[in-house]
Amino acid sequence: MSNGARSEYLSNIRERYLNSEKEGKHNILDEFIRVCKHNRKYAIRKLNRKPELRRSKRVSKRGQKPRYYSEELADSLKSTWKTSNLICSKRMKAMIAEWPGWYKKDAKSLSIETKELLLSISASTINRILPPYRSRYEKRGLCTTKPGSILRNLVPIKTNQWDERRPGFVEVDTVANCGS
Repeated sequence: MSNGARSEYLSNIRERYLNSEKEGKHNILDEFIRVCKHNRKYAIRKLNRKPELRRSKRVSKRGQKPRYYSEELADSLKSTWKTSNLICSKRMKAMIAEWPGWYKKDAKSLSIETKELLLSISASTINRILPPYRSRYEKRGLCTTKPGSILRNLVPIKTNQWDERRPGFVEVDTVANCGS
């Protein structure tokens, strides 16, 4: 017996069961157990329970309408993310408002609504939009210094021209210390 036929049979027999006396209930219960092959106590609970109204499926999910998932916004975020060397979403959120690179190139192509969404987007929303692109790109190095062995040999360095003991001597380190 299919589930649909079983529930239809249950709804028909439930009326008879609830309207009958004690001896009639016993016979109806035996019949229900024989047809549906349920345990006796389970069958009693099923017959005594009020009929369940089927809930209609929810048309929309709870929460706000997803306004950040337009193709134009995702493309703009992707290009900004790639241009900024694949930075994290928290830094990207702070950068979008002040970084002139994204709006000079995209100002003509982006709509006003997309610009407003870019300025109001949160870091967690950026994290939800970018995962399809993150696996395709690799970070281009962890530090900004490049090995310069050829350049080092071409530039003459005079080491005996400075007197470090005199005031006014300045030494500048041009190495970016952003790695191990």
